[in-house]
Amino acid sequence: MKKLAAILCLGALSTGAFAQGLVTFANGPTTQISTTPTGGTAAAFSASPVGSYYFGLLTAATAAGPFTFTGIYGTNTAGAGRLGPASYTPAVAGWAPGATMFYEVAGWSASEGAVFNPSWLGGTGFGALGFFGVSAVGSGAAGGGSPVPAPSFPLFGGSGLAGFNMNAVGVPEPTSMALAGLGAAALLIFRRRK
Repeated sequence: MKKLAAILCLGALSTGAFAQGLVTFANGPTTQISTTPTGGTAAAFSASPVGSYYFGLLTAATAAGPFTFTGIYGTNTAGAGRLGPASYTPAVAGWAPGATMFYEVAGWSASEGAVFNPSWLGGTGFGALGFFGVSAVGSGAAGGGSPVPAPSFPLFGGSGLAGFNMNAVGVPEPTSMALAGLGAAALLIFRRRK
């Protein structure tokens, strides 16, 4: 009898570990996502071409993190400042239905690549000049479950995240690098003359 009880408990625990809750990975008109070009002001990212920005969902057990990428991606849609598509409701591994988790959404330009790079969170690993940003921390309980599934949890809006801004990152233009090099050379020359 004890063996049977132990097997049932282990089965329940292992099933819970692989449980996948449902979220709605899209934003609405009141949660616009924007970009800030170097020296410019924030504006909703361009509506075209679709797929020129990627977004990734990160989760953690506490608000302080560490946050890990869930493997869930989104992209920009035809509406300026929007990600989705609006009907995109993925099942998130490790976020059990009904369980409350903390989450962030990271966004980046397609010029940085289609795959999320964890080093970006530390401010490194950027390639081509583009945009990167991370939302504020949100929390909520995932939908799904049984016998009566709960509705999917909206990551944006309501009790979820407000919009967020992506800043210019990556390799500076060659002319900027050349000017920086000339400035450094001039400093060395003037220093030697003194």
